[in-house]
Amino acid sequence: MKIKIAGLIVATVLSACSSNPKLVEDKNVQESPDVVMSRIDNMSEPPPWLKESEVYKVSDGQIYFLGKQVINADENTEQAFRSAELNAKAGIAKAIEQKFSFVFQNAEEGYNVDAAQARFMGIEASKEIKTGNIRIAKRYWEKYRTTLDNGQRVTKVSVFALVQMPEPEFKAAIIDAARARQGKGGLSADFAKKVDAQWDQFTKSETPNKMPASE
Repeated sequence: MKIKIAGLIVATVLSACSSNPKLVEDKNVQESPDVVMSRIDNMSEPPPWLKESEVYKVSDGQIYFLGKQVINADENTEQAFRSAELNAKAGIAKAIEQKFSFVFQNAEEGYNVDAAQARFMGIEASKEIKTGNIRIAKRYWEKYRTTLDNGQRVTKVSVFALVQMPEPEFKAAIIDAARARQGKGGLSADFAKKVDAQWDQFTKSETPNKMPASE
């Protein structure tokens, strides 16, 4: 009789344990989606200019670059905006580099032209751009709840800054950089003219680009 009672107690305990899974295995916690809690100026949705798939775009004679910074909810938003602006400006060299690669492919330049050449020219062209011609066009932030890899729920803030600069200034810096490299590294003597001739394609944003951002 005592054996039967002991067996019943063990079975009851095992049944109770199996009906209460451990917290770390709680699928609802691990798979909870991000939930937006608030937005700047009490907006009901993100602004139409915010497209994270576009590092830059050209519109109405202006070049626009988008930067992003993610912070914890208790951190300084103004500092995050400044970081987002710096990230946007850092995207200028990257965007120029990508477009130089495009021109290299379509202008049938020498075999010595490679990614390193495009990166170098992107950096050089960005140095020629006057910082005073770059200004803040738009700002935006949104606070949201998200789930970390370890299952912990936290509150974060995504901060965005859209900077702009005149297209003529952007173009002049790129053409100057192209002219400076003519005859070097397999580039033809009229490479700058090829860049100028393909300018519409050079500034077109056809492929989604990864936005510069940091946490």
